[in-house]
Amino acid sequence: MAMADTVVSSALDDTDRVILSALIKDGRATFKELGELAGLSPHAVAPRVRRLVDAGIVTGFTALVDFGHVGRGLDALIDVRLLSTARPEAFEAAAAQEPSIREVSFVTGRFDYQLRAACVDADDLDHTVRALRRAGAAVTETRIVLRTTPFLRPVR
Repeated sequence: MAMADTVVSSALDDTDRVILSALIKDGRATFKELGELAGLSPHAVAPRVRRLVDAGIVTGFTALVDFGHVGRGLDALIDVRLLSTARPEAFEAAAAQEPSIREVSFVTGRFDYQLRAACVDADDLDHTVRALRRAGAAVTETRIVLRTTPFLRPVR
């Protein structure tokens, strides 16, 4: 399976890269808009986008949300090292149930996971960290995010 994925992704041409770069900036871009950027008709762009989705290169289309505008303005990164007895699958499932958790990444280094949380306030962050400890976290280290600068880079 990995071999097929490698072959498909290495078969990207410059037109595919233009389409992917445009979709990274605006996942709601129309086939007409994509076609104008790529020098194709909307009818020629549509099967290319479908192929990119079918190949697993485009895994979905989503909205970027400013959590501060929905009452969750305290952004935090929480590093977690699990107890030796904790099951990673159970920890991930418990983390997914916490309303403040936006992202769970299994990572290398001193910690097992890095989680991103969008909390209402410090009490909500405290509740989240306590819930993670009940779910199997032996050690946590939390950092408050002061500023984030997203880079929506083109595909090269």
